Amino acid sequence: MKRCNLLTAILCLMAFVALPSKATLVTEWGFDINSGFTSYDPLGSVDGSNTNTFWNAPSTLTWGTSTGSGRSSLDVNGAGDGLFSGSLFTNGAAVDTVTLTHTNNTITGTGLSSAVLSDHIFLTPLDPVGPGFAPPALIFDILFIETPNSGTCAATSPTPCNDIFVLDVAGAGFNPINNTLNQNFNYGGEAYNARLFIDGLGVLEDDACLAASAAIGCIGFTTVENQVNTFDVALDITTRQFNVPEPGTFLIFAIGLMSLVVARKR
Repeated sequence: MKRCNLLTAILCLMAFVALPSKATLVTEWGFDINSGFTSYDPLGSVDGSNTNTFWNAPSTLTWGTSTGSGRSSLDVNGAGDGLFSGSLFTNGAAVDTVTLTHTNNTITGTGLSSAVLSDHIFLTPLDPVGPGFAPPALIFDILFIETPNSGTCAATSPTPCNDIFVLDVAGAGFNPINNTLNQNFNYGGEAYNARLFIDGLGVLEDDACLAASAAIGCIGFTTVENQVNTFDVALDITTRQFNVPEPGTFLIFAIGLMSLVVARKR
């Protein structure tokens, strides 16, 4: 009887040791965001200022010859040199981070045509405390169209026509349901999704995409002439990961569409 009890105790202990340790959910994060325009064109016509020390790149771009109201500019938290720090709760409300501002003045001369905005996000677990880490940097390829101030507008807007920004983001997936940029990551055995909400970001009209030499279905936003256009960027972290469709899913979908077209022709 004693042997049986001893054997049972040993087996129970072995089972307990074999159990995998449960991952600990991080409920609060600190974050630091560094932003800078790591490339812009045309060089010599666009001026950079407010250098972000992480990227060693400007957080403000200025261009054009003023016609009275000043030059045009594009700024990402320039007053803070592209740096922003804060904290948030997992599955909590999104918190405001940097602000993207386009001062859209009427100008003459050569304007901005394209830029690359690089964002580095460093996350630090606060509850429970843990070592910090950085997901892959987000790289925003920007195409910019300084639209004419008369005639037919490429994007639906009053005249003078709205200027057009097209974004192509590397390192994140775009969710058209809520117009967010999503970046899945794992920490301590738990899966998370960091989401960026940018005011005004969405799928642009076909004519606006074509005007910017971008493919139909491009994403971006437009800005009103003779105004300071401000776009707040908010961040949240959720345990609901963003699932990007696999290439095979797109292939099956395409084959289905082709079959439908053939059936209609028949």
